[in-house]
Amino acid sequence: MYRQIAALPVQFTADGKLHLYLVTSRGSGQWIIPKGNPIPGLSAHEVAAQEALEEAGLVGSVMPVCVGTFEFERTRRLSGSTCIVDVYPMHVEKQVSKFDEQRQRRVLRCDLETALSVVSSKPLAALIERYGRQCGSTRRAVG
Repeated sequence: MYRQIAALPVQFTADGKLHLYLVTSRGSGQWIIPKGNPIPGLSAHEVAAQEALEEAGLVGSVMPVCVGTFEFERTRRLSGSTCIVDVYPMHVEKQVSKFDEQRQRRVLRCDLETALSVVSSKPLAALIERYGRQCGSTRRAVG
């Protein structure tokens, strides 16, 4: 079993509407959230911030509270193994124009309904929906 850390990047428009940022996976091209392996010397929420920057060019504040986990089966190098992903909410302040993986991934800024329709992982979609509904009712990132 493997463990990874992810950012759930969210942003609110001036009128309070929630938007999320998704990225494509490098292998299958499916829509996911930025995630990666633990990095020695960094806390989990710092790793989440690093992954969001590398994979989507996102800059913002990541809350130090895990808002949930989801599991998936590895399909590439570690085929047949389960990965547990701890998710940390990120309030996106901006997206930079140049970032490490911009030629390897696509980035989508979308509303909650669109995010739920394009994410193919049911456990990830359930986590996004639960978090999005909490944020929508309070008009702020919840952590």
